[in-house]
Amino acid sequence: MKNAVLLSVLVFTCFVHAAKIDKNAILLKEKELELLKSQMQSARDILQKEIAARWRVRQDQVRQRETDKEELDDIREKIERAHTELARLKEEGLAKADNIEDENEIALSAKEEWKIVAVSVDEVLQKEADGLLETFPLDMEERKMDLENIRREFKRSGNSIAALQLFSEYKKKYIERGSTVSFPKKTVLPNTGDPQELGMVRFGNVFVYGLNQTGEPYLLRQTGTLGADRYSIEKVGAPVLSEFIMSSLPGWIEKQKVTGPVMVDVLQNAQSKTLIAGEKFDNKQKFYSWVKSGGPVMFPLFALLAWAVVLGLLKIIQIIIKSGADNSLSKKVMECLSENDIEGAKKFAQKKRGVSARIVSTCLEHSKWNRTSAEKAVKEILVEELPQINKHLNTLAVIAGAAPLMGLLGTVTGMIRLFEVITNYGTGDPRLLAGGISEALITTEVGLIIAIPVLLLHNFLRNRTNDLQAQMEKHTIRILNRLWPEA
Repeated sequence: MKNAVLLSVLVFTCFVHAAKIDKNAILLKEKELELLKSQMQSARDILQKEIAARWRVRQDQVRQRETDKEELDDIREKIERAHTELARLKEEGLAKADNIEDENEIALSAKEEWKIVAVSVDEVLQKEADGLLETFPLDMEERKMDLENIRREFKRSGNSIAALQLFSEYKKKYIERGSTVSFPKKTVLPNTGDPQELGMVRFGNVFVYGLNQTGEPYLLRQTGTLGADRYSIEKVGAPVLSEFIMSSLPGWIEKQKVTGPVMVDVLQNAQSKTLIAGEKFDNKQKFYSWVKSGGPVMFPLFALLAWAVVLGLLKIIQIIIKSGADNSLSKKVMECLSENDIEGAKKFAQKKRGVSARIVSTCLEHSKWNRTSAEKAVKEILVEELPQINKHLNTLAVIAGAAPLMGLLGTVTGMIRLFEVITNYGTGDPRLLAGGISEALITTEVGLIIAIPVLLLHNFLRNRTNDLQAQMEKHTIRILNRLWPEA
């Protein structure tokens, strides 16, 4: 309560004091107030303008932000589209890379296949070139030139298809020529004699009749063998065939046509040569043909036979000489010893040569000593000389065993040749197979023919050698017993 009174007094005092303020001061304050109001209004207007300017800036910023946001969204979309497109392009690139790799593999495979084709074509051409020696002689040079042109073109261009087309035309050309009758005129080289210019009638690739400028007949025929000797050009000596060619060939050449019967060589083998020449096939030619049919293995077989014959003869001569010498020597020495003529027996033995003479001389020289020393000396001579008596017997046994093996080797080579012929020419022509069969059988036959007699000879010589050794030992024991009868 007291405080309220004091507060009222204080308020009243302040009111009274304020009333006393100078009016001028009030006016001054009013002016200041007006001034402040005007300044405040001016500041307010400036503030309003500033606010409006800032608002416009803010609005511009908002619009710019919206614009930037839209642009950013567009950029993000573009980036996403770019990423998507890049991923698609990567996938396409990988797919194309895989396709390119596959295409490269296909291209490499095709390149390798093309190389294989080119190598095969080259092998075909090389095989054809290697087989030209077996082709028909009248076409050989022309075929060489045609084939060389094909190979040269193939080497230049490397085009296998073009080379095969050329090779096909080449084969067609000579197949047609080899299956028709033609009437060429060419210079040929017969098997014997000088080159001859012949007017010919060619029956494909089978045979040719020809007449030279002097009217002598010739025949070009197949021989039944392979290689360079497959065809033969021979002068006809058989009267019947010669008369037939000389009478028929001029008309055929003039008309360019074959009429009437044609004589054909149905054998086409080694026998034909003898028949065409008008000669007889004697034993010497038969033997030569037999040896030739056996092939190259026949040469070592005959070498073995010659070796065995030489060794057998040497051993037989050796045994005959030693056996006769031993008998005469032993007889004479025993006669001398019967008469106690040791010096006479010694002189007679010293005049002789051979193992028996050495043994007798040794025994007589040791007669003044004892039998044991004489026996030891004789054994030394036998140990030294007996291998000479048995010399070459083992060699004969080896020859007897090697000859069948050599014949078996010829059989194997003949079978190999037979299979090669079958591979190249098939089994349609028995004449082509005969060479391999002959080589396979003849060599075995020759090997057995050599082995059996040599084996018997070896056994005979072994027995004779053993007999000779027994006789030498018997004579030695006789002499020793005569010199030392009490031992």
